Amino acid sequence: MTDSNRRFPNAFLLKAGLFSLIGAVLANILARFVLGLLMPLTPDFQPFSYGAITFFTVMFTAIGVIVLWVVNRLVSSPLRVYNLIGVIAFFLSLAPNLMGAANLAAMPMGGKGSDYLLLIVFHVVAAIAFLGILNAMARRFERPSASS
Repeated sequence: MTDSNRRFPNAFLLKAGLFSLIGAVLANILARFVLGLLMPLTPDFQPFSYGAITFFTVMFTAIGVIVLWVVNRLVSSPLRVYNLIGVIAFFLSLAPNLMGAANLAAMPMGGKGSDYLLLIVFHVVAAIAFLGILNAMARRFERPSASS
């Protein structure tokens, strides 16, 4: 069986989901720190706060873990299907940022158009970290050990 053709046990899903979630949060916190060093961020734009970044990364990656669990139960190639869903979800997640950049009056958080576009960096970082860790763990799970 290849990586994409095997369902995973719940214990693996929990472990991989947790590590992927933590990795995405840490990557976004690091991204926020680096961006703060490289450029002035709008100080009163709440989505740039570490708390908001952490909260939304945890919330949406936790939803991602739940979706992975459901996909794992429903299809015979869960990793392949989940990666496709992840890419689609990533692009859909950009819509509020793009709408905010295009129409500031519709956004209750204030900020500038460039602030909303800069938030896309956090989406990219979280997606790469989350899917990267998840896929690396899945490949390692599938690989037979040298002792067998």
